[in-house]
Amino acid sequence: MKRSLVILFLFTISVFSFGQTKREWMAYGDASFKNEDYKSAINYYLKVLDKNTSVDLVYPYTPKPYIPPAKKNKDSIALAQKDTLRKISPVSPMEQYVTHQVADAYRLNHDYANAEIWFKKSVENKPEKYPYERFWYGDALMKNRKYPAAAIEFDAVMSDAEKKDSTMFKLAQVKTAGCYLATDTNYVKKEINIKELDSIFNSGTSSFAVNYYGDASTIQFTTAREGNTVADPKKDKDKAKFIADIYTLKKTNDGWTDLKKVEGPVDTDVHEGAGFLTLDKSNYYFTRWSTTNKNECSIYLSKLFNDKWVNAERLNDNVNLAGYKSMQPALSPDGSILYFSSNRPGGYGKMDLWYVNVDEEGKPTGKPINMGPMFNTAEDEVTPFFHYYTSTLYFSSNGLAGYGGLDVFKSTFNSDSLWSAPRNMGAPVNSSKDDAYFVLERSQQHGFVTSDRKDCPDCVGGTCYKIYGIDKEPNVYDLSGTVYNSETNQVIGNALLTFKDIRGDKETFYLTTDSMGNYATPLEEGWELYIKAQKNTYFGDAGNISTLGLTESQHFVKDFFLSPIPKGDIVIPGIEYDYDKATLRPESKKVLDDLVDFLNINNNLSVEISSHTDSRGSDAYNMKLSQERAKSVVDYLIEKGIKPERLVAQGYGETKPLIPDAQTEAEFQKNRRTAFRPIKEGMILEKWTK
Repeated sequence: MKRSLVILFLFTISVFSFGQTKREWMAYGDASFKNEDYKSAINYYLKVLDKNTSVDLVYPYTPKPYIPPAKKNKDSIALAQKDTLRKISPVSPMEQYVTHQVADAYRLNHDYANAEIWFKKSVENKPEKYPYERFWYGDALMKNRKYPAAAIEFDAVMSDAEKKDSTMFKLAQVKTAGCYLATDTNYVKKEINIKELDSIFNSGTSSFAVNYYGDASTIQFTTAREGNTVADPKKDKDKAKFIADIYTLKKTNDGWTDLKKVEGPVDTDVHEGAGFLTLDKSNYYFTRWSTTNKNECSIYLSKLFNDKWVNAERLNDNVNLAGYKSMQPALSPDGSILYFSSNRPGGYGKMDLWYVNVDEEGKPTGKPINMGPMFNTAEDEVTPFFHYYTSTLYFSSNGLAGYGGLDVFKSTFNSDSLWSAPRNMGAPVNSSKDDAYFVLERSQQHGFVTSDRKDCPDCVGGTCYKIYGIDKEPNVYDLSGTVYNSETNQVIGNALLTFKDIRGDKETFYLTTDSMGNYATPLEEGWELYIKAQKNTYFGDAGNISTLGLTESQHFVKDFFLSPIPKGDIVIPGIEYDYDKATLRPESKKVLDDLVDFLNINNNLSVEISSHTDSRGSDAYNMKLSQERAKSVVDYLIEKGIKPERLVAQGYGETKPLIPDAQTEAEFQKNRRTAFRPIKEGMILEKWTK
């Protein structure tokens, strides 16, 4: 009896399958495609293309045959035949449409191997309704790491779109640049190792969005797996593995253990993900999807009270807008700025990077600010992560030149309060697929990235997000250079270089140049050094080197140029006094600040500060005034930290004019001057003195 029922069931299914017409399979395919059920849509569309499926489709899918007008002369008949060949496509509009839909469904289902096959077929069909099918064919080739072939397709798209479609032209241009980037070995980071993590991270249908949970030994991540929270555990048990929840893990000597779900108001029966815990562990931001609109998600804030998370509050419209996505929160080092990704109005394309100020309670204040066209494109920019210790923002984009899908980029916030241009992180961090949710611990030697780079036959679409660990060799820094005579460009051997830590955390150290004027030294991460070069009979030179905030190994080159000490006075331009007084004007103090720097560099020199007047006035008066003016300069230098024993104030009145017979005001002005000259040159001591 059971066998009979089985046979009857199979017969019914078979009859149903064979009984469907192309029109009906088309309707099923279109409905599934609209509902984003691409796997089903593909199966239905393939039925339409099956020659064994009965035909009942009418226009617009089936073309009407073209019948040329009857003409008697041979030329007209030949023209009509040529026109017939032109107007009757070898592939019907129905087949063109379905081929395109199958290709697009494979693309949206992340099955790029089949997308490549079907977009190639669609390109060969030359469908008028899809003029840029070659772009998506190139995109599939790119994701399958066939970069030279993809570049050819994008180049063809640029040629066709240049004067027709500026948006498509720019997209193809970026993709072409990405193809060349992907084949540039300079972007392969040999010091970085990427490894797919084990099942404690990657069991289930998808795992992504690792972030640190207070410290480097505790992390959080989002995963869809069995046992996740559903409304009815008995009824919805099978749905649990498709619900995304947030978990934590702790790192021990035995690896990552103690898997726990972030519970309380953070854990519900809808998707949660992409969380961020503040440094003081008091506020927790996370993403939650809408229960009524699959195209909407919002950022929530939960607060810690008695070691429990409470009050999961949806942030206001400075972050979240109904009907739009706001997700993937990240904070600035001081907790005053919230970065996030959103497709809210006012952006440059799809998902954009935004930021908003937050108050002491962690709530957004003021209007959100788009991070602008340097970061955002017409495509997607997502998953921001701010690395505190290097002031570097990491994010992913598929609108900047990359390897295929979403690529990880970085931009550093420098001392001038400016962001550097985003730079592709290169391989192996980036692949031809999607790479996102990049995070690094403080040392920059370990981190995580989420990627669908590996085919996964068990996942819907053949690929799914997995978490990969990042191990990076320590950054290496070194410095070298040469000391030169600034007047002759000849090298200076045995010059002394003094290296002083600006913050005072490291001891001062010294080097001397070799006979060819060269020096070299390794540097450590996080150093900010003031370096000066000195040699007897020369004025010194100085500069700064910093390894603070660097994200890659770097070799620095710093040369120094020493000037031979001249004989006689060196005029200090711009020193002015109030009329008939020795009081320094504010402008004069700014000039003398440069002299302070000079004396600090040349800390082995003692100098005479001299003041001179013109010939107008009595000799005694001019001598007294010049002495007072020289003393005012010396007093200012001492006030700025120059040791008194290195300074001599000397007024010369009108006894040393530069122009003895001055007649004009300009000539008198040249005689009224303040100057200095070295009067003693001590040994260059290997200690820091002023």
